[in-house]
Amino acid sequence: MRSATTRFGNIGRVLLAIVIAPILVGCHGSTKQDAIWIYRYPTFFKDDLKRIAVLRFGNRTRVRGVGERISDKVSAVLTNNRTYEVYTRTNLKDILREQDASNVGIISGDLAKKIGRLKSVQALVCGVCNRCETTTKSETRYNAVPIWGKNAQGMPVVTGYRQVPYRYTRHDAFVECQMVVIDCVTGLQIYAVSEPSNLYAAGSPPKYGPADLLRMAEDDQINRLVRGVAVTRTQIKLEGEVLQTATSLYEGKWEYQRRLTPPDKQFYVVVRLPAAADRNNFQITIVPKGERETVAQKPFVWTRRHGSFGHKFLIDPIVKKQGFGDYQAKLYSGPVASTPPIATYDFSIVEKR
Repeated sequence: MRSATTRFGNIGRVLLAIVIAPILVGCHGSTKQDAIWIYRYPTFFKDDLKRIAVLRFGNRTRVRGVGERISDKVSAVLTNNRTYEVYTRTNLKDILREQDASNVGIISGDLAKKIGRLKSVQALVCGVCNRCETTTKSETRYNAVPIWGKNAQGMPVVTGYRQVPYRYTRHDAFVECQMVVIDCVTGLQIYAVSEPSNLYAAGSPPKYGPADLLRMAEDDQINRLVRGVAVTRTQIKLEGEVLQTATSLYEGKWEYQRRLTPPDKQFYVVVRLPAAADRNNFQITIVPKGERETVAQKPFVWTRRHGSFGHKFLIDPIVKKQGFGDYQAKLYSGPVASTPPIATYDFSIVEKR
């Protein structure tokens, strides 16, 4: 069995871990980043799902060996990703040979359960490559090239244009695999994906030829497949107001208020994040505007079940600690405050509204 040295306690080393400088935009006393980096979790993911195996993909294309090549790369990327311990086909070759299933693509639920019992595998990744091809289209186009002459004063002028033909070519590469994840206890498919990759290059001549494009399309398809199975680092966009303050929730609607008073007793920092941020850690801090001292904070884990969620803070402890005045709610990505926050929101606590 080929296994990872760690599960994903060191999740910062997962696939596609890239750091970029955030861009901040302002909006009516609040700011937010255009996009943030998060860990994307598969919809079926559970902490106790630790051991998977990747079987050889079937091949319905005219390209020899493409199913095996893509499944081998998926297996290698998943191993390096460290979300799971990954069994290779070598670990399963005896039972696959016994069942004559070494090259069948998507296997049956009964076989998946048998593999699970005999090999301690919790889930199987299998699939079929349905398309792997390139197309090329060429056409004649024309550039208008100026014809130069001289005017009565002897100065150069454009006297007309001539049409110069050139060959315009476009190459397209298509790779599409159908992949499923089968639970080895129940024999049921717990995930399925078919997300085609299509890359093109065009020009006179194009920057990439068909063979290069096809390799790039294969790599893109592998990344798409892995994103559906493993915990991966990816970027998501933030839209609209990420943070707002509210005094209460009435009949499913937040009563937003920037100016808070002691009679309110408590307030909510309402957070809106995309569903893709599911299971990621965040933290809200409350600070006096223009200062660094934190007067209140609250860590939380986002869930896709909510479009928005209000986190409660008490007004009296904040006033006793810092007094009345202007404050900022800051939202950080991660379990602890980091720099810079991904969103901020200005509000105030006053004696009277």
